[in-house]
Amino acid sequence: MSLVIFAILFFTGIFCWGKTSPWESTLGVDLRYEGKYFPQEFGGDETNANIQLIDIIPYYRVKYKDSWRFLIKPTLEASPGNKSSEEQFWADPTEAYVQWKRDPLAVQVGYNLVTWGVTDGYNPVDVINPKQYFDPMHSKKKGVLSLMISESLAWFDYDLYYIPINSGATLPGEESRWLPREVYIPYDPANNTVLILPPNLRYHYGDTTNLEDALNNNFGLRLQKHLGPVDLAVSGYEGAASFPIIQPVFTGTIVQVSPKIVVDVDPDVILNRFNYKVRQGGFSFVSSQWDFLFKYQTSYSQSVGDNSLLPGWLHENVAALEKTFQIPDGMFIAVLQYSFLNSEKQNDSNVSVTEIFRRAWMLGMKMQWREVWSFGALGLYDERHGSSLQEYSIGRRFLDTMTVSLTADLFDGPSDTPLGVYNKNDSYSLAVSASF
Repeated sequence: MSLVIFAILFFTGIFCWGKTSPWESTLGVDLRYEGKYFPQEFGGDETNANIQLIDIIPYYRVKYKDSWRFLIKPTLEASPGNKSSEEQFWADPTEAYVQWKRDPLAVQVGYNLVTWGVTDGYNPVDVINPKQYFDPMHSKKKGVLSLMISESLAWFDYDLYYIPINSGATLPGEESRWLPREVYIPYDPANNTVLILPPNLRYHYGDTTNLEDALNNNFGLRLQKHLGPVDLAVSGYEGAASFPIIQPVFTGTIVQVSPKIVVDVDPDVILNRFNYKVRQGGFSFVSSQWDFLFKYQTSYSQSVGDNSLLPGWLHENVAALEKTFQIPDGMFIAVLQYSFLNSEKQNDSNVSVTEIFRRAWMLGMKMQWREVWSFGALGLYDERHGSSLQEYSIGRRFLDTMTVSLTADLFDGPSDTPLGVYNKNDSYSLAVSASF
């Protein structure tokens, strides 16, 4: 390991040697520690009441003239006290690519992070990168191995992506608090089964099936046009869906067969995963008028194949209004957003993140003061199910490279709803981040 570090520093020195050198390089690391406390017990002794998390993100950038760029920026995550073994140590390449650029054309190969769409919190067209869902309310993008070609033409800009192998989503560990353990409604098109649950469920991941070869040979294309205060984008994607289908397999004793089947469920439940392919078309619109920023995006997705578990078509819409206010020694940003979606199947599963946004309002604010203080508040209300999430944060920057922040996440709602299922996952966290 010491030889590797020495080699990096040595070549960095070579690249930076002399004022006329065509090479430029940067070496650094971003560090973050988070301690999170959950005041309510959920899942008994199998789940954590406290989580300690360390993120290490080293990066190394190299630039040769204006034509070549190299970046390696992996994510290393450690939570050794986590009772979910899958979450104790996690690593992802995140960004590791080589780019050749000669205006107006750029070609990039390797692991990339891609952001499509314009809305916050819920962004239906941001589908290129798979995600890590250890905390579904704060998911993290994973790097995707891809070839990217982008070009600025006279009438529009385009980005083309080819993904030979998609890694798929990473789900919460078997002992995670984010798997529902008191109320569980499996996806069932007929909805003719009632489950009598034990005090706590024990989950075990079973088989993973790739329907229609979903993870291989994914494609994405986006076209963008700038018209003064208006930005337009049209996108198309064929590839793995952001979140797999989860099929629970349980055993138990049948205590009633009519009019509905009633089952007294055993504690151990197997979760089988099905990665499936979708075809999606999307449209994004941003307009800056009268000191307001208006955002709208819509997408239409169709699952590929004839498996009975597939969700069919899904039409998603998000509209947002954003306003920035100047205040003494700082600024204040307010956002009002509404999401509404329709689907071929009315999925009432309480483990579906998408279901939270079927009819949902989001109100958010962020304030920066004296360039060192930040304050944030977010309210999310699922009007279809009457459940909500509130998030409050305060942060302070020190020495230009270090930030300390406090955050509270508060859930409310019936435990048989997509958001209320987390109503025992209220949390309070302290985070310290630094860059070197």
